[in-house]
Amino acid sequence: MNPLIAILCLMAPILLTGTIAFKISIQQTRLRLILAFSAAYLFALSIMHMLPEAFANSNVKLVGLFIVLGFVLQLLIDTFSTGIEHGHVHLHSSACKKHLPYGIIIGLLLHSFLEGLPIYDPTSPQNSNINYQLILGLAIHNLPITIAFVSLLKEHETSRKNWLLLILFSLMTPLGYMSSYTLQSFGLNNYELYSQAAFALVIGIFLHISTAILFETSDQHKYNIRKVVVMAGGIILAYIIS
Repeated sequence: MNPLIAILCLMAPILLTGTIAFKISIQQTRLRLILAFSAAYLFALSIMHMLPEAFANSNVKLVGLFIVLGFVLQLLIDTFSTGIEHGHVHLHSSACKKHLPYGIIIGLLLHSFLEGLPIYDPTSPQNSNINYQLILGLAIHNLPITIAFVSLLKEHETSRKNWLLLILFSLMTPLGYMSSYTLQSFGLNNYELYSQAAFALVIGIFLHISTAILFETSDQHKYNIRKVVVMAGGIILAYIIS
């Protein structure tokens, strides 16, 4: 995959979904179905594709450590972002409407940047140095996040700033990808170790987010048939791609 195409594939879903979300309101029930699909896809992708690749011919103890660190890091990010990476926001107060919640925004931007780090992988057994399965996973994952982010921004009247923040959000994962490419292409000696650590870190983040979503999108931890069907669809898609 061409790097330019990879960057466009990362940015386009966010910008298109954000533009639509600015114009119309997404029903909560539909958003939950999108969340359930993306969570099932992320979880299955992590188990069936990312975990085996992370542990193959690598330092198993290091990979395990960074998976745990990624899980814990996402917990820390959640304290600032209030769970917007799960596709919803818990903060809708009058104070929120008067001032942009920069803690939420910074937490989301950091989360997106970290997700871009393992996209460039020179040690990949594939013909390309770009992990296209991860790009597709991030594209699906960012759909409900973008809807939640735009819903938060729409509570404020600074429309020009809102569009700038949406564009900035769409750039963060490509920035993570380009940072990783630069570090590994110019002067980073032990890039294999870096690549393993970055990949494992994102697996931990994905495992935290996907399991959190799967619990939060259910009412009293009960699943209706529609959610089961969309979750099955996410798992089947991950299996086909992996």
